[in-house]
Amino acid sequence: MRKTAFREGGFREGLTESLPWLPIIVAVGLLLFMVLVTGLRLLSPDRDDVPVEAVPGLTLPAPLRPAAVTSSAAPAPAPSVTGSRSPAVRPSFSRLPVRTPSTRPSTRPPAAARPSSPAPTVTGTYRVMAPYDREFIGEVLVTNSGAAPAGWVVELTFPDEVGELRTSWVESAPQATLSRSGDRYIWRSGAPVAVGSSAPLRFQYAHTGTGGRPSSCTVNGTPCSFG
Repeated sequence: MRKTAFREGGFREGLTESLPWLPIIVAVGLLLFMVLVTGLRLLSPDRDDVPVEAVPGLTLPAPLRPAAVTSSAAPAPAPSVTGSRSPAVRPSFSRLPVRTPSTRPSTRPPAAARPSSPAPTVTGTYRVMAPYDREFIGEVLVTNSGAAPAGWVVELTFPDEVGELRTSWVESAPQATLSRSGDRYIWRSGAPVAVGSSAPLRFQYAHTGTGGRPSSCTVNGTPCSFG
């Protein structure tokens, strides 16, 4: 029916009916033209040298080129290689404060002082009472300075110039018991000596010289003094 109307109405009526499709046709033509141009640019070795005919009233968009990527960060410096090696970084160690042990008071009780040995209460004094040419009479005076009556033991040893014991006695007191062990003479009291009192032990020895001093004299283990 459109062809019939175009023929009957003439060219103007047909053109009038075709005006609504004209923009679509033009757009399709332009799209095909752009596809054709793009294909030719892709197939050519240098896409920038392909001439494009100008179409009146049509402005082609400029081809997009990748923009240069700029960076505000400064480029990292290239590592320099030198002959000498940089010193190795050693970890540093900080010294911790050393705690000194606190001095604690000793919990141990103080050691008890050992009692000093008491002074002897029974002592003796040796003397020569009567010297003779071939003999002498000597004495050991035993004294008790303690707080209670005490017995006594007298021990005498003489050098070789003193000979045999001839006799011995305790003056004005019970007699002592005599024993001998080698060159040593031992007398043991027959009765204790009262507090503050003395007991004279006397003896008579033969000798070849003039001396009568013993080489050892003790009373209850304490050395005698010499008068």
